[in-house]
Amino acid sequence: MKNLIFKKALLALITITAIITFTTCQTLSGIVKEPVVTFRSVEIAGISFSDIKLLCKVNVENPNSISIPFPDIDWEFFVNKNSFVKGQLSGDQQSIKARRSNVVDVLVSFTYVDFFNTFSSLRGSEQADFKVALGIKYDFPILGEKKWDFEHEGVFPVLQMPKISAPSFKVDKLDFTKAELLFTVNVENPNKFELPLPKMAYDYSISNNSFLKSSVDISKPLAAAAVTPVLIRLTVDYIELLQNFASLRNLNEVQSRLSLNTDFGIPAFAGESGTNLTNIAATLPILKAPTLSFNGIRAKNVSITRLDFEIVWEIENNNNFAMNIKDFNYNLIVNNSRWGDGKVPTNLQIPAGRKVQVPLDISFSSLAMVRDLTEIITRGTDVTFACTGNYSLGAALSGLSDFNSPFNFNGVTKLRR
Repeated sequence: MKNLIFKKALLALITITAIITFTTCQTLSGIVKEPVVTFRSVEIAGISFSDIKLLCKVNVENPNSISIPFPDIDWEFFVNKNSFVKGQLSGDQQSIKARRSNVVDVLVSFTYVDFFNTFSSLRGSEQADFKVALGIKYDFPILGEKKWDFEHEGVFPVLQMPKISAPSFKVDKLDFTKAELLFTVNVENPNKFELPLPKMAYDYSISNNSFLKSSVDISKPLAAAAVTPVLIRLTVDYIELLQNFASLRNLNEVQSRLSLNTDFGIPAFAGESGTNLTNIAATLPILKAPTLSFNGIRAKNVSITRLDFEIVWEIENNNNFAMNIKDFNYNLIVNNSRWGDGKVPTNLQIPAGRKVQVPLDISFSSLAMVRDLTEIITRGTDVTFACTGNYSLGAALSGLSDFNSPFNFNGVTKLRR
């Protein structure tokens, strides 16, 4: 109300001043000239995941020798020929100086929440048609009310829901204590502006039973008009796995699934998950550590001048893939006497689900040693032994590290033929 009174007072003052200033030969209509109003443009002033702003520009030229106020402006915004939002812009107490031009900005803004609530059929559309109608008005005491009407049509981008696509899975690293799994999804942002960090959480289940739950750490916002890969790394500890699922002990693999829940934090899509590809199936290999046993010392050949012994280890492979012995170091002590140390010369293959013996021949030709050992064999006397070392197994399985393990066998045994 105050603004209206101010404007009328200012316009009246302009008129009175003009009458006093100009000669009487001029007509009243020539004393006060109406401003020149022209439409300039409509441009997108700002766009984000929550709202959009369009800026309409109107040029007002004041041909008079004194200042005039800003005009009153009514505006209405249409979407696909349907009225959506409208508003008014008052000139407030701003003025346009004598014989100067000013650009009057008309800001049209709305939220995508209101937009989709009104035009739900436009969800999924890339753009929408719009029309903005402007009514520019002056009320001069002498010239009366003057009005200019402008319309402008164009298109504006419609907020797009991000998409999750191209899920993939692979066993990244594998050993006999754990499996490191890598899940990958692509998050596509089709919008021309970046989106905030989405909140992602997963539930990794085995045989339809939840095993691991956590959130996904995404380090940066979703870039505009780009695809952002999201990597999800999980570590499955075999001891923990078999403690929770004892029924898996006799299996070599099990079906599992990663369920991904995504919240993009976009008000216009509140309540929509956006996880159109939420389940990623994966086959989890269950590895079983090979076992090594010491099968004793056997005399193969006994003579007056020479004794041949066979030392036998046995490796059991309970997996569904073959393995091979890559290295086998040993140190053998019998009755506190070093019988031998070094590497067992072997390139044995251990078939899937099988046991394989690892033999080692040791010979003695010292007469004193032959005599003492022959007496032990003949009498069946117990001997003490200590067998230590380390062995390494490999397999042609993608991502699998070599199996390395020390061993230490000791106790009392007999030297049998």
